[in-house]
Amino acid sequence: MLTRRVSAKEARSNFSDLLGSVYYGGDPVIVEKKGRPFAVLISPEDFERFQQVAKEQFFETAREIQQANQDADPQEVLRDVTEAVVAVRQEEYAGKATRRP
Repeated sequence: MLTRRVSAKEARSNFSDLLGSVYYGGDPVIVEKKGRPFAVLISPEDFERFQQVAKEQFFETAREIQQANQDADPQEVLRDVTEAVVAVRQEEYAGKATRRP
């Protein structure tokens, strides 16, 4: 599988051709803006495969967590998870605040 890289301008000018090469050839295309990856075009089959793998990994991780916590107090687990979610959200909010112009 050969990954092609094109500028956003080139992608805009040749969008139909890019769609054909992705769909029929199965080769992904990375669209760049100012030399940096901005988007990726992939075939529907690749997209479905990636979604399936992500879903399987998610459920496997959830099963592992459930097994590791099967003897834990549900209220304690809820408290720990809530604290972790709050911490991550605060970290994300702080990161976004520092990135604003």
